[in-house]
Amino acid sequence: MFAKATKNVVSEIDTDGSLIPVSRLNDSDGVFPLALVLKRNRYWFWQRPKYLPSDFKLNDVLVGDPINPVVVETDFLTYNSKVVDNKSGSATAELGPGSINIGGTGSSKLQSSFGNLKKEEVDVQKLLQDSKSRVLDLHHSLIKQTRKMQREVLAIVKERVFTTQPCTVTEEVQGGGSCTGMFGFNKTIKVSVNDKGKPFVEYDTNVSINIPTKTTIAYSVIELEVDHTGRYGLCLLSNVKGGFEVDGPVKIKQANLVSAVPGKTTSKLQKDFEGLQGQFAVLSKLPSSTRSSLFQQISLLLQNSLAISLLEEALEDLCDGTQPDPSALDEVPDLKATLELVQKAAGSNSSGKQTKPSVLTATHLLFSSLDEMTDSALFELESCCSYATLQALLHIVQNMASRKKTSWKDAALAVLANEEVFKKIAALFASCNVTLFKEKDSLVTKISNPQDRLPLMLCIAVKGLASLAPPV
Repeated sequence: MFAKATKNVVSEIDTDGSLIPVSRLNDSDGVFPLALVLKRNRYWFWQRPKYLPSDFKLNDVLVGDPINPVVVETDFLTYNSKVVDNKSGSATAELGPGSINIGGTGSSKLQSSFGNLKKEEVDVQKLLQDSKSRVLDLHHSLIKQTRKMQREVLAIVKERVFTTQPCTVTEEVQGGGSCTGMFGFNKTIKVSVNDKGKPFVEYDTNVSINIPTKTTIAYSVIELEVDHTGRYGLCLLSNVKGGFEVDGPVKIKQANLVSAVPGKTTSKLQKDFEGLQGQFAVLSKLPSSTRSSLFQQISLLLQNSLAISLLEEALEDLCDGTQPDPSALDEVPDLKATLELVQKAAGSNSSGKQTKPSVLTATHLLFSSLDEMTDSALFELESCCSYATLQALLHIVQNMASRKKTSWKDAALAVLANEEVFKKIAALFASCNVTLFKEKDSLVTKISNPQDRLPLMLCIAVKGLASLAPPV
């Protein structure tokens, strides 16, 4: 709830900028000028880094006298926003010998009124002067542990945006719709400024969180580049990355790419998608009963973005050879059962760091793509979770990746004769910033921004689900 509110603020005021939304209210206390933050680069190359506030500040890990930073406080902006999203529809998910019929309507509303926001920012010029010839204590526990992690980088908080008035985040969830198996929802989330400290309540809610004054809702960082002696430099440009010299450059795991055929122009989307085919092959070779069970459980999670994020994090830990925190999965029922199913399917290959395609990496690949998608994209994808529709989708995304038109005469597209199915597929593509339209006897896809990662996420999600979906 808090994470959705802060994420919405950052997406509105600093799209593709340097601000990082605070995802947990408990982390807010640890985010202040010159506080130390761990930047964790992710498993797949398209994933945004995660930022983990620590319990320390720069002075705690410095050798010698502390630095006295100059911090400037300014008025930032007054933020009020309202976003409403209404959805309705029905679908049939074919699962093994049976099926799940899903129908219903849903709506979500996010209203945010954080009031007057202020910003604290470190004087970087003064910090540069103070940092000359200064050395980090390489024996400090935080430094030692960070140096051991190949994908973690040390950073300091450069600026923070914080509240100046008490606020209340409220959420109401109502059930709706019909199903022979699952689902229907109506969710409202609000962030409202309290009037002179009085609690704001417009209706009875399931959850209410009070946000006090001076709560950090977003921040930006400067990465540190540390040499083998402990001396550090500030990475002031976005394309300059931090890390520890003793570990070499920070390594971010990337999917293997397939070289283009000589003389043939290959798009980046096609290269990236083809480079992942080994992962999908692992899923398609699983026993049919295992594929069916995985498909069923994943289909049931598509309307719960929190569940997808939690399971993605747990799978990433397993791929790195570490055990996930079991308490983190307690927030959503049945997540442990899904994780156990994946581990059982992985068998003896589920322990240790994963360097080759495996059930763990393939499942994590699928969940990482789902985690990048918007709630509306997940909603549309769920409505397409039938074998026939997924096969049609797979045919279209493969042609999209190779920049080909799709003929209406292709047998795989027979399901698109149903106008409602075509509308759902078109809505799914639109939610991933791809236009799908009819042109004479062909289907044409148009990607609005070649640098956008969502079309690749769509390809991965469709291919992954199609690899698991049992045939009718």
